[in-house]
Amino acid sequence: MQNRNKFGGLLAVVALAATACGGGASTAPSTAPSTGASSAPSAAATAKALTGTLTIWEAYGASGTSEKDAFDKIVAQVKAANPGLTVTVTDVPFNNLFTNFETQAGTGGGPDMYIAPNDSLPNEARNNLLVDVSDLSATLKAAPYNTSDVAINAATVDGKLYEIPESMKAVELFYDNTILTAAPKTTDDWKANAKKLGWVYGANGGGAYYLWGLYSSFGGKILANDGKCAAAANSGVADALKWLQDMKAAGMTFYQNDSNAKADLIAGKIGGFIDGPWQSGDLSKALGAKLAVAAGPTGPGGEWAPMTAPDGFYINASSKNIDLAKAFALQFLLPANEQLFANVGHLPANTTLKPSDPIAQSFSALMPKGFARPTAKQLNGYWDNFGNALAAAIDKGTDTTKLVADACTAMDKANAAP
Repeated sequence: MQNRNKFGGLLAVVALAATACGGGASTAPSTAPSTGASSAPSAAATAKALTGTLTIWEAYGASGTSEKDAFDKIVAQVKAANPGLTVTVTDVPFNNLFTNFETQAGTGGGPDMYIAPNDSLPNEARNNLLVDVSDLSATLKAAPYNTSDVAINAATVDGKLYEIPESMKAVELFYDNTILTAAPKTTDDWKANAKKLGWVYGANGGGAYYLWGLYSSFGGKILANDGKCAAAANSGVADALKWLQDMKAAGMTFYQNDSNAKADLIAGKIGGFIDGPWQSGDLSKALGAKLAVAAGPTGPGGEWAPMTAPDGFYINASSKNIDLAKAFALQFLLPANEQLFANVGHLPANTTLKPSDPIAQSFSALMPKGFARPTAKQLNGYWDNFGNALAAAIDKGTDTTKLVADACTAMDKANAAP
């Protein structure tokens, strides 16, 4: 997202060590129901055999085979170590994951737990759909988990921990170094190579998420210190959208989803596009030594600085197996298991684990330039409004100053609604 202080006091700079990995309810959360909850299990306790049944949702199949395979291997290892444990895993399409969970959990159903980015963490926490796992904080920060403070902070809503962090993620430039022999560094470099580059902008591809890092390149910001939309107060966000319009005119390919962009990079139809480490496994298999990673474009307003946020486990407040879910998460996060994930592109939230893969190492080195994805409730009004503005800028060529002003007005109106 942003230049170092572009979001003021509301958003803290992500100060990740290079070895660290990578809607809206209005009421404050009460402590989530905790059927049979007890004090946090220690690392020693997680070594005890787990007995019982858990249902878990994940969405790694949306990113290809590598992440899904690694996840399944880790689950299999936990099950092998715990013969009395039954785990049913369901792969849910990412676009449906949060909606499905919120719908089912809201009526007392849904899985015991699920693993995902913190996209809907604030909304679900404030709607009391998640278990408050603050009792795990000390355990997670201690060995063998060594969870980074950045991950803990990004998993915290209104002072309470609602996510058990597993990895950290941010988006950067994947490129084929035989097509782009040198990574484009500036917005001007990108324009000179426009016909070799792609950009994911469609709503179903999370366009407003991929866009965020570009705001800082043009000196823009979304949230003011008081939580109001700040994007219309200066030209930076509008300039970022205008640059994308210019890139389209110069020949850059725009995609509704990252799957199509990935396919074109593998096929050699483009030389690079912005995406996250979850694509590393499949891209590395396809491109081998030709694959490289670099930061997104630096512009006239500053450096590329994308959202940095954890993937992690969320425990359903309606679950009858809360203690078991906590213990399972802690066994899943043991270093021998997490290393399997790290080796396919996950950037561990465990600061002592170092990815063996050079692509993952590249992502890790770039993480300090990102911002922790904020959990401020005012951000709920950002996604649809600025996603729609992005689509209109690319599909219709609408004046970007007007688009940003309208999106800001709609965002503030949504945030003011009871």
